[in-house]
Amino acid sequence: MAKRVEQSLSRKQISRREKEARLNQGLIIGTAVVLGLVLILIAWGLIDQFVLRPRTPVVIVADQEVPLSRYQKLVRYRRWDYRNYINYLEGQKMQASTAGEGASFLIQYYDQQIQQLEAQLRTLPTQVVEDLVDEQIVRLAAQERGLSVSDEEVQIRIEEQFGYLRNPPTPEPTPITVTTPISETQMPTPTPMTKEAFIERSNQWFSAMREATGFTREDFEELIRNAILREKLEEQLVANVPTTAEQIHARHILVETREEAEAVKQRLEAGESFEALAAEVSVDTSNKDNGGDLGWFARGRMVPEFEEAAFALEPGEISDVVQTSFGFHIIKVEERDPNRELDAYALEEAKQKAIDDWFAAQRETLKVERNWNSSMVPEDKVQPPTGR
Repeated sequence: MAKRVEQSLSRKQISRREKEARLNQGLIIGTAVVLGLVLILIAWGLIDQFVLRPRTPVVIVADQEVPLSRYQKLVRYRRWDYRNYINYLEGQKMQASTAGEGASFLIQYYDQQIQQLEAQLRTLPTQVVEDLVDEQIVRLAAQERGLSVSDEEVQIRIEEQFGYLRNPPTPEPTPITVTTPISETQMPTPTPMTKEAFIERSNQWFSAMREATGFTREDFEELIRNAILREKLEEQLVANVPTTAEQIHARHILVETREEAEAVKQRLEAGESFEALAAEVSVDTSNKDNGGDLGWFARGRMVPEFEEAAFALEPGEISDVVQTSFGFHIIKVEERDPNRELDAYALEEAKQKAIDDWFAAQRETLKVERNWNSSMVPEDKVQPPTGR
């Protein structure tokens, strides 16, 4: 068999093959580069999603950062907790609906509570931001004031929330009597929750909470710790709130127009009784039948225009027409006491004002940065509620 004679390649063919080889090599390198870039982008996306983004501070208070991961976890937990309570109220409302017409007021009450909770759910993402700001403010103040919360205090508070009391009060020897329009019903004294029942119930609840929201028992304990810490701080803040204040005892007549108020003023100047006129023409149904009596009150209880006019009067004096957002008033001061003891409601108002003013001042004094935006809100996956 004759040998096959290989033909030698021309320079043009050799050049073409070298060019094709270089092109193929370039394509391989380019493809590798593109794949490398894709992998880098994927890796960066994963790092950003699971490492960097969760560490992004939602708020910064005096250089103390609160990461996005904590914000999102807290939003998820509170959504679940709110819906838990809404579910409980829905159940109570359903039970009340079987009690007949006499339970209409109770049903209305449950409806109002449910509507309020649903409204709070809608504003929850932004409210959590402000709660985290306050939480950091409390921690900083607690450090300065030497306040702390022990693990024992946290545990006791959790037990109380589930209805378990380590040292329950001594039960009454006689059962509770509930009087109804028809009869008297003997109600047995409730059986205290046992420690074993608390452990079983709380473990179930914490397990459901974690499964639904990612919020762990440790996270919940930290939430309770912060709540107790704030209570201790607030106790210090209100410790020196005065329990007395300058107060006046006043009456008023409220009408809708200035012309009506001027006519009332003229009738008073002509000698008619303030109490009788209040009963006749005042549109303030809460006190018109009591002669327009507002009782004793200190500064800060009334709208500014009313308060300024009222505290400018001496006992027995009657004001000119005073306009407020409620209408037109004629005011009479009956008594004045420069140092009268505050009633329970007024004292609580004064304490709350002291707390609110302190927090407002701290937000102004401390460097507070809010980096929140709507993209930080975690996806809302409605979970079946679990009772506590």
